Amino acid sequence: MPHHPLSRIIEQTASIVVMTDVHGVVEYVNPAFEKVTGYTSDEVLGKNPDFFSSDRQSEEFYAHMWSTLLAGKVYSNNLIHKRKDGSLFHTEITITPLIDDNTDITHFMVIARDISEHIRDKTHPIQHDSLTDLPNRNLFMDRLQQAISKAQHHHRLVAVLFLDLDRFRNINDSLGHTAGDQLLRQLGERFRKTIREGDTIARFGGDEFAILLDDFDSDNSLSLIAQKILNSLAMAFEINSHEIFITASIGISISPHDGDDPDTLLRNADIAMCRARELGKNNFQYYSEAMTAHVFEHLSLENSLRHALERNEFILHYQPQVDTRSGKIFGVEALLRWQHPELGLVMPNHFISLLEETGLIEPVGIWVLETACKQSRQWHQSGIGFVHMSVNLSSRQFNNRHFIASLQNIIKETQVNPQYLELELTESMLMRNTSSIITALKNLNALGVRFAIDDFGTGYSSLNYLRRFPIDTIKIDRAFIRDITHDTDDRAICSAIIGMTQSLSLKVIAEGVETHAQLDILKTKECHYIQGNVFSPAVPAAKITQMLADQLLI
Repeated sequence: MPHHPLSRIIEQTASIVVMTDVHGVVEYVNPAFEKVTGYTSDEVLGKNPDFFSSDRQSEEFYAHMWSTLLAGKVYSNNLIHKRKDGSLFHTEITITPLIDDNTDITHFMVIARDISEHIRDKTHPIQHDSLTDLPNRNLFMDRLQQAISKAQHHHRLVAVLFLDLDRFRNINDSLGHTAGDQLLRQLGERFRKTIREGDTIARFGGDEFAILLDDFDSDNSLSLIAQKILNSLAMAFEINSHEIFITASIGISISPHDGDDPDTLLRNADIAMCRARELGKNNFQYYSEAMTAHVFEHLSLENSLRHALERNEFILHYQPQVDTRSGKIFGVEALLRWQHPELGLVMPNHFISLLEETGLIEPVGIWVLETACKQSRQWHQSGIGFVHMSVNLSSRQFNNRHFIASLQNIIKETQVNPQYLELELTESMLMRNTSSIITALKNLNALGVRFAIDDFGTGYSSLNYLRRFPIDTIKIDRAFIRDITHDTDDRAICSAIIGMTQSLSLKVIAEGVETHAQLDILKTKECHYIQGNVFSPAVPAAKITQMLADQLLI
């Protein structure tokens, strides 16, 4: 810099000052430039300023800037630059062409002010999630667009990981939304420590998160990152003195193969996440075109499902519950089936989750109760047997504040004897908001209705704890019955459940009994009641009617 009275001011100013020749080659930088960017003057003199470009501005942006400057006009704008350490900073920049006596441009004088803190203070609240302080959807989509543009220019790949927490609603239902918010905040901190520096993780709302990776080597490295994220959730979260365990499902899409714009890339990652959830949760899946076809099939099924009730396409099958001592049916479990006009008989594992997601489980659940009660009343009136009718309740049904009134109306209208109606609940349903659950059960029990715990042994309750509830029956989950002939642990668990249940004067039913070998072991354990294909699969009402009539003749 030539000696001049202004040189001392330029040397001491907090603003960045850069002098270039007409071609943009750096001839001078002041100390503020070195302090803000991290580059020394020796590292930049004689070079083009592209070295601290952030790639956040497009080629069109720079083309407009140069056309303005080469026309001899002053150019002003806000730019994003990159420091030597790779971090970004915002500047308010003015570039002035210096002209000689012949009106030729000889140099460019750049004066820039670091406004990063001002930008951060101004934009942070509208670009970040208020609960976790992670970037929100808007900021994520903006960064994704920038990453895609940069990747296209440098022939690189960009990946989006879409993450959804598994069964997060159970946390809110059981411990309340405040606990759920605490969990999300802790998740945000854990995710920050898990992802690489330079990656972006955003919260989209609820329990949905998205991660942007714009520098990776292969699918293998993506898999390692996804697995690392899943592993980070393995350690329990401490919420209000409770240990909470949570898992996640992750979908991965890669640009340009799976999409070359933010919306498509995100949508396909979401589709892959849904596939991961369908495959058992706590895993990750890469997007494929076949998944799109699966989603269309899923939507088609959902649309058909919305009309199934009004079109009378639902039917009930009934699986007998048998007393092994007499070999006679003492009860049945009502099981929902969908008689689809094109697909034929659709089993519940293909549509129950859809009923839950869409909220249709509530009207369909009422239909199941009405139909089962009418059938129970019909059997009793015909004199062929006073069998117990077991009906599964969904969590959504049971938590509906109008459920007790609805059940009262069903009992009144169908004239069913409530003593022969047994409602099946899961362990997890009982563990939520325990005091209100006990009140609801006692109110229902006052109507004469009985209760069973379905899939016992897979949850986290204890038999001693269940004494607080008016429970009549425990159903041992089929997972313990399946390997009872050769798995000593399963055999021991079954023995313990049977012994403790009987000591509490509760009825115990073994579900999923498929073979005579399983049946023989259960008999030796004095489990007197079973349900499973070894006796009969679930069959239409007419078949059960015949079976009940036949056993009257024995």
